[in-house]
Amino acid sequence: MALSEITLRATNSSNSTNSGRGPRQTTLFDSLGAAQRRHKRTHKVSLDQENVPIENGSDGIAVKTAKRRRASPLEHKPTETLQLNMPKRPQNIYVKRPFAIHSSHIAQRIRQRQTLAASSVCTISRLASLVSPASSAFRLYADSEQQLGVLPLACKYSSMSMPGKLAMVDESGHISIFDTHKLDPDSEDSLEPVQRWKAHENSVFDIEWRNDSIQAVTASADETCRLWDVERQMCLGSFVGHSQTVRSVSWRPDDMSCFTTASRDGSIMMWDTRCNKISVDGEQVFRSVNIIERAHCGLLSSKRPVRGKRGITSGSVTCIRHLQHNPLLVASVGSTSEIVKFWDVRMRQQARKLLPTPVTLSSLASSSKRSRGTASLSLDSDGARLFSACNDNSVYVHNALLLGQPIARLAAPEFECQSFNVGTAASPCSRYLAAGSSNGNVVVWELDSLSANSSGRYAVLQGHNKEAGCIAWYPGKDRIQLATCGDDGVLRIWNEDSVLAEAAKTDPMRRCVWGFSHITHSVAKKNY
Repeated sequence: MALSEITLRATNSSNSTNSGRGPRQTTLFDSLGAAQRRHKRTHKVSLDQENVPIENGSDGIAVKTAKRRRASPLEHKPTETLQLNMPKRPQNIYVKRPFAIHSSHIAQRIRQRQTLAASSVCTISRLASLVSPASSAFRLYADSEQQLGVLPLACKYSSMSMPGKLAMVDESGHISIFDTHKLDPDSEDSLEPVQRWKAHENSVFDIEWRNDSIQAVTASADETCRLWDVERQMCLGSFVGHSQTVRSVSWRPDDMSCFTTASRDGSIMMWDTRCNKISVDGEQVFRSVNIIERAHCGLLSSKRPVRGKRGITSGSVTCIRHLQHNPLLVASVGSTSEIVKFWDVRMRQQARKLLPTPVTLSSLASSSKRSRGTASLSLDSDGARLFSACNDNSVYVHNALLLGQPIARLAAPEFECQSFNVGTAASPCSRYLAAGSSNGNVVVWELDSLSANSSGRYAVLQGHNKEAGCIAWYPGKDRIQLATCGDDGVLRIWNEDSVLAEAAKTDPMRRCVWGFSHITHSVAKKNY
């Protein structure tokens, strides 16, 4: 519309409301409003027009001629187009989902869980035949004449280079070696060690075989470690440096000379049998090659400020394990929280006022505000999963290759972790995880590829009347054999035997003396 047409003078003689008032001028805003109203009416008419009926051709292709719409002053005239007679799209194809997935990793894990739920095979019923007769049990005594009970503190199997050898240490400072290949279930004699000698003057908390199973290292409450030639029962050297009880020891997977220890003084020490040694009274004494102090510090529990203290206490390092995918990394847990930390054994010592910085650490597993410690730490045979037994009566599963939030949580009413002596161990096939308990039970979960107990069933081994803390699996895959120790002073060897297992459950006399297992269902648990 031209500007001259917009500003023209006109008389509204036909409008009765303007009679007597004389002619009025049409302004620019009145003309624009009229143009906009005409455009809306034109657009509405074009939308209300019905389509022309479709004529089918001989070739099966329907051709439709678009009807020319009425021209508008503010738009171009459409041209004729050809459209194929395609089937109409369903109206509900874009239905909103009930939930949204914000991560491709979470979506992949959900698909894997749905696949495993339908196709996974449960083999937990095989553990129902585990039995420990009287001939597979050994009761510890400090003195055979006075019959004083002694508590076993750790037990470990040797590698497959010397299969069947089981080493056990106790609070009297002794090392006992058992041959589990020579067990006779029909014998009336109890299990006896093939070797037993005094290793320390105080309690021995841990023992670790070297890769060749010829030598072993012991960790003691006398603040020292000792290297032993197991066959000759000879001490090859003492390792001095900790100021409190040495709780845990771990050999490097790719080295015959280096190992790491953890102590209640909160420090982690690295040792090398090839250096830092001196001779004292004819005995080789070694010093550490590196140290990480205050590895697991925690806040003071008291709400009132303590004079002279800064609110931080050095917690105990309860367990350490060298990682298989990177032998230079060591995983540790402490008594102050359920956090797992990875340390580089080559890291330099920092200033005493500064806390050491780990390579990486896990996030808090428990939602409780109360700080809970971790009792033990173990790896599966592949070195991909890390299991930590926490004092909130749970076992958390971590990804050892990428540490972060726990990927699963295992719990059961029969499992209690109320001390720092409860141990865990994964089977050589990485399908089962066994954990001791403060109530005397031993709980065995079956794990799937997602590290969760998807079948919801687990085995409970009953054979100890006090806390069962030491767990060890036979390293071979030719049999299922499990060793457990408890505060009742009894070492038990569990083997598969369906006949003896049925006899242990039905015979009241054997039920009181033997150890047997049963399968039960788990309660609802939280998976991450």
